[in-house]
Amino acid sequence: MLNSEQRSWVYQHAYLPEHLPGYVESISGAKPHLQDNFLCFSRKRHLIFIGYPLGSKPGDLIGTYDFACKHFQPSTVSIIAPKIWLPPKTFEKQPEDNYYRLDLPLGRLNPEVAYMVRRAKREVHVAYGEFGKEHRRLVNDFLAGHKLTPEQIYIFKHISRYLKDSETARLIETRKENRLAAFSIVDMGSVDYAFYLFNFRSKKENVPGASDLLFREMVNLSQSEGKKAINLGLGIHSDIRRFKEKWGGIPFLPYSSALVHKEPFDMGKLASKL
Repeated sequence: MLNSEQRSWVYQHAYLPEHLPGYVESISGAKPHLQDNFLCFSRKRHLIFIGYPLGSKPGDLIGTYDFACKHFQPSTVSIIAPKIWLPPKTFEKQPEDNYYRLDLPLGRLNPEVAYMVRRAKREVHVAYGEFGKEHRRLVNDFLAGHKLTPEQIYIFKHISRYLKDSETARLIETRKENRLAAFSIVDMGSVDYAFYLFNFRSKKENVPGASDLLFREMVNLSQSEGKKAINLGLGIHSDIRRFKEKWGGIPFLPYSSALVHKEPFDMGKLASKL
């Protein structure tokens, strides 16, 4: 577990959503640990290893991973890292991607984006809200309309718990009169970064530019709190990449993930090597 000093240090240096202990704890139920300058999360016999170092030193990625596995003795390990270093036959590999970043302060909007923001303003208003039945309905509509992995579905179904537990997450919404048109979730927990985590739009109250208006509000909020950049998350697919890129988002870190099935830890084998 992280003590208060370690938790504060982690939030000070976080630059990925997975560096936010409150986010990962709420979604996964796993407890955070700091090994050297790498974060990992443990729950029963499962370990989540975040292979992106915190702080200024690069750290020993492979050595820290090996130490964490020996310490926690997991039967399965989920890894995210710039590159998976393990032998190919020892893990289930997931599609590769990139994290996107938007540097702040934001410059002048391109004409297309500015037009969409103005258009949405004519139909909806922006507010900060709390997660309720309307928001859950938009999440369920999203799940029904997209082909997602079990891990992604699990994350989406636990958004409400994350918002309830978090002191740094914000829910920004647009409403057409009193009807929910779209909402986004941003986490402001890091010293230098804001994190654009989720965006959902209503099919029934489909307002062109609603997501752009929410994005503009997120930028304003981030700049008002002195953030240097917004982590926009992964590219996922071409439509999401285009949306992030039209706002000036750029890929800044490669992303790879893997699921490792390990043999039960054998203390006898370890003792024989000592």
